[in-house]
Amino acid sequence: MRVLKFGGSSLADFACLEQVAQLVKAQLKDEMLLVLSAPGGMTDSLVALASSAEQGQDFSSLWEALTSRCNELKAAVEKGYGPIDHWPNFEELKNKLDGVSLIKCCPDQVRAFVISFGERVSVSLMQRLLNSHKAVYLEATSCVASTGGFIDAEVDLVASKTRFQAALKEKPATIYIMPGFTASNDKGELTTLGRNGSDYSAAIAAACLEADVCQIWTDVDGVYSADPRYIKKATKVDFLSYKEAMELSYFGAKVLHPKTILPCAKAGVPCEIKNTHNPDAQGSLIGNDFSSDEPVKAISSLQDLAMLTVSGPGMKGKVGMASKVFNALAHDNVSIVLITQSSCEFSISFCVHESDLALALTALQTAFELESQAGLIEPVQVQRNLAIVTLVGDNMRAHRGLAAKFFASLSQAQVNIVAIAQDSTESAISAVIDGELCNDAVKICHENFFTHVPSIDVFLLGCGLVGQELISQLERQQAWLEKRNIKLNLYGVANSRQLHLDSEGIAFSDWQQKLAVSEQSFDLKLVEQFVKQNHLVNPVLVDCTSSDALAAQYVDFLNAGFHVVAANKKATTSSYTYYQDLIAATQKNNRKFLYETNVGAGLPVIDNLQSLFGAGDELLEFSGILSGSLSYMFGALQDGLSLSEATIKAKESGFTEPDPRDDLSGTDVARKLLIIAREAGMKLELSDIEVESVLPQGFAEGDSIDEFMAKLPSLDADFNARIEQAASEGKVLRYVGTIKEGHCKVGIEAVDSSHALNVIRDGENALAILSQYYQPRPFVIRGYGAGSEVTAAGVFADVLKTLSR
Repeated sequence: MRVLKFGGSSLADFACLEQVAQLVKAQLKDEMLLVLSAPGGMTDSLVALASSAEQGQDFSSLWEALTSRCNELKAAVEKGYGPIDHWPNFEELKNKLDGVSLIKCCPDQVRAFVISFGERVSVSLMQRLLNSHKAVYLEATSCVASTGGFIDAEVDLVASKTRFQAALKEKPATIYIMPGFTASNDKGELTTLGRNGSDYSAAIAAACLEADVCQIWTDVDGVYSADPRYIKKATKVDFLSYKEAMELSYFGAKVLHPKTILPCAKAGVPCEIKNTHNPDAQGSLIGNDFSSDEPVKAISSLQDLAMLTVSGPGMKGKVGMASKVFNALAHDNVSIVLITQSSCEFSISFCVHESDLALALTALQTAFELESQAGLIEPVQVQRNLAIVTLVGDNMRAHRGLAAKFFASLSQAQVNIVAIAQDSTESAISAVIDGELCNDAVKICHENFFTHVPSIDVFLLGCGLVGQELISQLERQQAWLEKRNIKLNLYGVANSRQLHLDSEGIAFSDWQQKLAVSEQSFDLKLVEQFVKQNHLVNPVLVDCTSSDALAAQYVDFLNAGFHVVAANKKATTSSYTYYQDLIAATQKNNRKFLYETNVGAGLPVIDNLQSLFGAGDELLEFSGILSGSLSYMFGALQDGLSLSEATIKAKESGFTEPDPRDDLSGTDVARKLLIIAREAGMKLELSDIEVESVLPQGFAEGDSIDEFMAKLPSLDADFNARIEQAASEGKVLRYVGTIKEGHCKVGIEAVDSSHALNVIRDGENALAILSQYYQPRPFVIRGYGAGSEVTAAGVFADVLKTLSR
């Protein structure tokens, strides 16, 4: 004997019904019992009808929709297979609904009849489809014995076994068909087994008949490592133990009903999850002997929960207080999802479904009225909109560090843990978290435990030379990233006027066209909302502008959960107070603020400084050429070009800032020197840096860039004289930044051939760091420090550092 249960999605229309019939015929080898749900969505329609009637509303349109659908299904079956013998009594259903409407009350006994009507429709249709095989209709109320109420009854397995065996003995057949979800009490009255109870019906039948297997046919290939509706890379789990399956179903796995597994486990009947629409696919098999070396089988989540905390001095050391709490809830049929207790016994916290919250509060207030009046119990604390994320796997107890990895993953998803629980067999670890972050938490946990493909979600601000080159590098490096199991998507691009966002990721080939037609402008709230809606867990804002306004928002970016990668130096050289705020925001939000390109473009300056000073080193002296643009220009001066010619050449080659005055004024070098000084622990402002500008004070001040460039040749004669003076002494001019005895200075220096900076030109940077660890010979970093390619490469490297590995 095999028991096959088919869910509503497998029976939704005539095509689905016919597909199920063909599948059954193809698998017909021995005795088979089919347990059927209502056609997809029909139970919801029946619930709506009962509710509308109970409120005294006109339910004629709902009734018309239900009967029309059922009649269409009936007509389609009869057209191809002949008249249906046993069609449910719709007149009886209508009479009951009219009665409910009249008295504006729907007793549970009537409600059970109404909401279980769809299962009888499915069985009548399927019996006709399988008429050639003489399928026998088994009435569930004659086979499944229940106790308790009418709506969420419990099954009496012993009595049910006797009933099943008698029913099959009375009507021998090869195929039996039975409606799921329904049973009867000891008075023979119809009861229901709770929503989605058809799975439970199938498990009961399989246990009572000692079936070879209980197959649950649904619309997915099996049990997945996470909900495939939200986690696109969820993988199918081929084998699970009964314990693992029960934990998953209890904590929210939609493919399994929480009550399904227990009857199968007690009877030792394997349970298989199969896909009606893909019957040849291997499903998921649940049984006793399916252990594996995999520590975690799946991640499940349960949402729409509330946590109640009962606390007070009367709790500590008081025998029976916990019992009183849970008895009060049990009396009002409130199901407790998770329990945790403080070690000092001062409080007990537990989760219930939000729908049961009001009932739970009333039950507790009634039970503890006297203790509350005496001050022994404090008012019940309530936290709403919570969720539970659970790792499940029998083999977790054999692997150390899984809990630490779980909690680190939740931290990575910016999730605060409200409570923690673990079962005694260590087969499940659960964390109660903010419900709004549930999908983000599951996504990160699944990434870390299963796919091992971390994601980087990039939003690029600034589409100039560096920004465009960065996008080109992101495109070229996709294969390289894929080989290293890194998923990098570009989700947003913005310039000073427009913003383009795409939830599927922006194609590298047409981002400029999409941005050009966008009617949105950059707004942090808009991007933050986009991240939440798309459950992006590693968002990175990349600033390739020189905007003061954007730099002033970095703390807001970090507080909103973004990593920040900045080619823009305005934030790191703002006030020291703001600099401290940035560092504090990274620590508070567990986000990264990365700005390697602020000093040496693609050179590893910041990384090396942070490593040195983090290891306890101290800066003694520093000197270096920190501007690739000035390195390039001063090298061109050495070759005989005038100041204006060297500036034009550097600008056209992409070495300068958009406004070359930022380079020639010395401000850019001063900013870089300030960053180095702050990394060394010096509490300085930009105004503390002594700056000698290449330009005379006030030169072309207030002019446009074009006006400035037109005036620049007027400085050539005086500057040529300075170059010639240095040459007459066997020296060349270089623009140098120095830190010595706490004093920072940038300016033009004439250096001879013996000086280390004499040969630095053509865009190269050179930094000499004399420290406690590196003396008397300094630690030297040298290389090209300007140009869109190396700067973009440095930004790219910072983007990759946002990965939590």
